[in-house]
Amino acid sequence: MTPRKAERYDTSEAALDVLMHEHDAGVLGEHDDDVWYRYHDGYAQAALSVRLPVRPLMTYGHRETLVFFDNLLLESDTRDELARVRQDDRSDVAGLLGRVGGECAGAVSVWTPGAERPTTATYRALSGQELSALFDERHGERLTAAMLESRQVMSGVQRKLVLRRWNNTWQLPLDGAAGTHIIKRASGRYDGLVANELACLAFYRALGLAVPAAHAIASEDDSTEPTLLAIERYDRVEATATEDTSTEATSTDARSLPPITRVHQEDMCQVTGRLPRRKYQRDGGPGVRDLAAAIRRYSVRPAIDLQDLLTAVVANVCLGNGDAHGKNFALLHSTSGARLAPFYDVVSTEVYQSLSPDLSMRFGHSYQPHTLTTDDVQRLAADLGVAPAKVRSTIEQVTTTLQQAMPDVLHATTAMVGGEVVALSRLEALMRVRVPSVAALARRV
Repeated sequence: MTPRKAERYDTSEAALDVLMHEHDAGVLGEHDDDVWYRYHDGYAQAALSVRLPVRPLMTYGHRETLVFFDNLLLESDTRDELARVRQDDRSDVAGLLGRVGGECAGAVSVWTPGAERPTTATYRALSGQELSALFDERHGERLTAAMLESRQVMSGVQRKLVLRRWNNTWQLPLDGAAGTHIIKRASGRYDGLVANELACLAFYRALGLAVPAAHAIASEDDSTEPTLLAIERYDRVEATATEDTSTEATSTDARSLPPITRVHQEDMCQVTGRLPRRKYQRDGGPGVRDLAAAIRRYSVRPAIDLQDLLTAVVANVCLGNGDAHGKNFALLHSTSGARLAPFYDVVSTEVYQSLSPDLSMRFGHSYQPHTLTTDDVQRLAADLGVAPAKVRSTIEQVTTTLQQAMPDVLHATTAMVGGEVVALSRLEALMRVRVPSVAALARRV
């Protein structure tokens, strides 16, 4: 689709009101098959995106508007199910966000013009059985119905739902209320996925990288491996409970619960101007060089963030994480400025034979983690804009730490999920070969 000039759009009628940090920021509109965005005259709060700076009287055209808003939506069959239930086209970004855009990643929310917005956030408590039923793969429409009731959406392929954790109970946010956790269901095609992600997050944590807190949700049938994983949201900050609110164990009225503040973030596809279908570097998505350039341009602590990015890139090779694409990195915005967000969706994909062993982003010249050479190390240094000695020392630090942490991390993860998991055995076998081979690269640089 060829974008039209924004000045030619009919901007007389908005499709959606766009809020940022609960403030009316602007309007999202449609013109034939195109979408456009315009900030309200006089709006002086934070911008939605580094690519959508606040500019009075300017209308952003189709491409720049679509990059930000389409990346808020789902990418999987859940998107198809949502479109089918609401009789929308899956490509109708404004139409879909109008149904589920009350609670998105970051601090943005979208509402139908004229719709009555709730003045008080409310929640509905879920039993363990109800939570399991929402994620029953035989009844996918239940999850879609919950998303519509909640007016929430989280991007990605995996089936997920935002909930609030309060006094040891899970609560479904209603009509755009904020949630504290993302609940993900492991696909039946990939055994041990919950344990896999818990272990990989723990390895990142051992390397000193920021990752969200996570835990497995026990299955209703204690004899089976957990299939649900709870990830604490780093873009939501819940106020400390007072004595008055902490006693309200069963209330679903947010007036009796600590308030939740939305913190803004945008993933690296949004930051670098890629549509979600271009999240992989092979398909035109961002690579390490693009991420490094974005960090240098926007981060308030570029040296720290570049080092963390380098550490993560080396760790992904050691762990066999081939799905570290553009949407699995993000910038987190706060009052002090932007910085690299905590790492998320860290999984060893290489332990599953049905998945490609290739990396999502090139390590130097190569997508193949098992054939890396010193030339790739030199190129990686150039992509990051650092000295080869920095890459060498990082490889030494990462490989040494992972070798030392492996027994404790795998043991703790096994205990966390309640028993032995074959996928963890495959991860251990992979690391026992891969980590020494990566370590050898440093000695040859």
